[in-house]
Amino acid sequence: MEHHDLDPYPIPKDETPLFINEPWLIDKYLFDYSERIKEPEAAEDNVRVYVPLDINREAILRRLRLLISQYQEANEDNEMHFSRDVDMLISQIEIYDQIWYVRHMPKEGKHSVEAISLVKDFVFLLENIPDGCAESFPFETIDELREEYLL
Repeated sequence: MEHHDLDPYPIPKDETPLFINEPWLIDKYLFDYSERIKEPEAAEDNVRVYVPLDINREAILRRLRLLISQYQEANEDNEMHFSRDVDMLISQIEIYDQIWYVRHMPKEGKHSVEAISLVKDFVFLLENIPDGCAESFPFETIDELREEYLL
């Protein structure tokens, strides 16, 4: 049995972590719910654990590259799961954008310069997913990201 590194303090200890109460960021089952519940599960043996998740440009792009490598192509059989996994990364982009927007408060636009740059690279990777005759993914996702961040 492996023992896990249970750290009672944030790393680094002199900084305060950002707690985001959205368990669906790491739980695919919860991500599929239309009503996303933030409260801990009512199970008697439940322990809510906060797992650190680094959200930065390279981490998000690395996760997308891993998904593309995992699925290989977008086809009818996998497009629902592929799309859901990419949507989880888009949630991370939204958090990244919110943080950078507040840090720099741009005078124009509704998105941070950092997020816009990230979305350009994210869309580029999506555009290069081999098309195995998928009906809507990644095409609709690309259009939505372009409309929201790039136009």
